[in-house]
Amino acid sequence: MPPGPPETAVTLRLRPEDRADFAWVLALALDVTEIRTALAQSPVAPDTARLRARALADADGIAATAAAEYRTYLRARADVMPTTATGAPPAGNPPTPQGTRALLPALGVLTPLISAVAATVFLVFGYGLRFATPRSQAATTLVTAGWVCALATAVSTGIGLCALLVTALRSRARPPFDHPLPLRNPEAEQARSAWHQALLEHGLLPYLRRQLTVSPPRAD
Repeated sequence: MPPGPPETAVTLRLRPEDRADFAWVLALALDVTEIRTALAQSPVAPDTARLRARALADADGIAATAAAEYRTYLRARADVMPTTATGAPPAGNPPTPQGTRALLPALGVLTPLISAVAATVFLVFGYGLRFATPRSQAATTLVTAGWVCALATAVSTGIGLCALLVTALRSRARPPFDHPLPLRNPEAEQARSAWHQALLEHGLLPYLRRQLTVSPPRAD
């Protein structure tokens, strides 16, 4: 009985959790001087966004050129993260609280606003009641609460402005594309780097050259 066909991109597709790695290596390929020069000089070449979209659409076919390295990486990753194949998080690492992260910016905006409204209400009613009944204990309590809310408004506003400044500085210092998160395992990380290198050299750069009709650089 003849042996079956070798495993190709049809049977070995990029897993969803690895498409971010593909996009990162694609960004590296698009930043190569040869590719950037061809994009800038060729009048018939597609723009960067269109070229990126084409490569992402052909991700499985491009990744097939580094199938051996990808299998090695999957085996190394499965040894240290056995639940990755099913998409479940590894034991002992709870899922990232995305809801909490999304709630914090909202609280940073709402807290000064609510404190300012409360301060205004307490101060207006407190001073109004003090004007009507100068010795009213309730008026004193409302005025005190109003000034406390005003102080909270000032503090929360200052904290929010500092947080915005830090976020802006981090965004400015951030590279144009972020490296995927490390695996915290030397063997798996080495296999991942080998896959990235093979994907770049044997898959993405030849693909981009074909799309741009760029001849490969001469070997010295």
